[in-house]
Amino acid sequence: MPNSLTSPPVRPVLDRLFQAADDDAAHWATMRRRHPDGFAALSAREQADAYGELYIPVSPEGGRLLYTLIRASRPATVVEFGTSFGISTIHLAAAVRDNGTGRVISTELAGEGAACESSSCPTTRATCSTT
Repeated sequence: MPNSLTSPPVRPVLDRLFQAADDDAAHWATMRRRHPDGFAALSAREQADAYGELYIPVSPEGGRLLYTLIRASRPATVVEFGTSFGISTIHLAAAVRDNGTGRVISTELAGEGAACESSSCPTTRATCSTT
């Protein structure tokens, strides 16, 4: 059974994104200093913008679980709310691609952090757009 997660172009992109997420501790510290009382007092848009600067990734194990669930269930459409920098989206898209059918629809409230750029959407037949 083919697995796009283990081969180029998907694997190098996931490796890069997971490393960037691991290196994101400084951004978290900055956000805590800027918002010492947390984000509860902010509007939904302000919260999305604040979180849009941070990686909030699915773990490698969680990504593999998402991939496995999509492979097993073979849905015609996968809907994701909260693309962030695209780690989970790539896992979902790889599963759909390996299934040979289906599509992924992913949304992101904070447009600046959306992963839909050609370098972060490595699977063919994936269409990424931001609005």
